[in-house]
Amino acid sequence: MSKREQRALALAARRALSPEERAEKSAAICRILEELGLTGPVLSYMAMPEEPDLSGLHRALARRGVAVALPLCVGKGVMEARLPRGPLRPGPYGIREPDPAVSELLPPEEIGAVLVPCVAFDGYGNRLGHGAGYYDRYLPLCPRARLICVGFEAQRLALVETDAHDLRMHALVTEEGFFSYR
Repeated sequence: MSKREQRALALAARRALSPEERAEKSAAICRILEELGLTGPVLSYMAMPEEPDLSGLHRALARRGVAVALPLCVGKGVMEARLPRGPLRPGPYGIREPDPAVSELLPPEEIGAVLVPCVAFDGYGNRLGHGAGYYDRYLPLCPRARLICVGFEAQRLALVETDAHDLRMHALVTEEGFFSYR
């Protein structure tokens, strides 16, 4: 199956979840991630429609004093990590992101963990994104970061098609639990 076909299959499965199911599963994912005892700084994400919503985790980490950065799209396929210091704004894909005028750049070599969204994943640490390459370009810049894919079990495939530039994730978190690959 091609990446395009895998994306279509996984997106349809994710879309089939009701808003209530997504909210319940997102809360379970946040609880599991909280139990990992993440230390900062953490690069997370703001959910696109139908993705696992990690806003509850962001609040929990903030209460513990853990810095949470968010991606800022700065060019085609290029992002940087920013520590928000004010309200978020809509980015080029409609995803809320930090305002560069009121956020602090976080150097990638300082990031301890990256929570990576996906379209699909498999049980071998492979992840399939939307295909724009933002994470493919950014993750190699984070040498000490633990790469944790985040998704719903509905997005799991038997084997994700990969290319040479696709990085394997160190771990995966779904509503079913934490799965380590390293």
